[in-house]
Amino acid sequence: MPGQPPRSHLYVPADRPRFLRAANRSGADALILDLEDAVAPSKKDEARAAAVAFAEERGGDESPELWVRINEGARGLADARALLATGRVDGLWVPKAAAGADLDTLIALVAAGGTADAGSGVPTVALGLLIESAVGLLSLGGIAGRPGVRHLQLGEVDLRADLRMAPDSVPGDHLLDWARGLTVAHTAAHGLASAVAPVSVHTSDIEGFRASSAHLRGLGFQGRACIHPDQVAVANEVFGVDPAELADAHALLDLFEDRVTAGSGAFRDTHGAMVDAATVRRARELTGRPDTS
Repeated sequence: MPGQPPRSHLYVPADRPRFLRAANRSGADALILDLEDAVAPSKKDEARAAAVAFAEERGGDESPELWVRINEGARGLADARALLATGRVDGLWVPKAAAGADLDTLIALVAAGGTADAGSGVPTVALGLLIESAVGLLSLGGIAGRPGVRHLQLGEVDLRADLRMAPDSVPGDHLLDWARGLTVAHTAAHGLASAVAPVSVHTSDIEGFRASSAHLRGLGFQGRACIHPDQVAVANEVFGVDPAELADAHALLDLFEDRVTAGSGAFRDTHGAMVDAATVRRARELTGRPDTS
């Protein structure tokens, strides 16, 4: 649906040709070619070359969004330069994002190499920030609104380790809901496209993935990162717009517009619930209908 952020973001190790060949058939709304954690140090250069080749050969508008998770530091800057040169990448995911010179340098590089107007300083290649540490989490207020940032995502495996928490041994535990709430709040406060729900490492438990996805959607996430193709269909379903919900949103806006035309104030929807500005705003987000008042 126009205006809706990706429901599924599938990580694909860039050094695995078989996975790359299958990526466009996965059904994911966005692909994240991974140059970082999923790639052995000895294969980093090979993975970058493969990501560049994949970007240069990608299809047209029917293709999923193409993002790349770059490395940290100097290698990450080299990754970004190579990918920006293709002109075919929609965004870069920044690992272990936090306030500091590294992020400043990357933003400046993307702004210089990915703008229609090089003097504008506003990147046309988007950035996603992976929050994987306590420092990153506590610096959200200073980094979420930086130029070009479109998405936030918690890297919960690394974050748990940094916070000295036990690994996620039970699919769907709620121990990091407080951090998830902060991520969603900063996404909303800075007007970003969406907060991307974290991966689940329990790839064989699809029903657990479904249940935890429903919980994460309830917290305000609008899409989820996947590390296995089997998770994609579930993410698309859970984070998609329910047809009945969409119909209700259109009906509410029809009623709202009729009441505005008639000069009425507060009113109830077709289910008897009071309608306020927040309800109308949510209906516009779901439908993509503009405010014509």
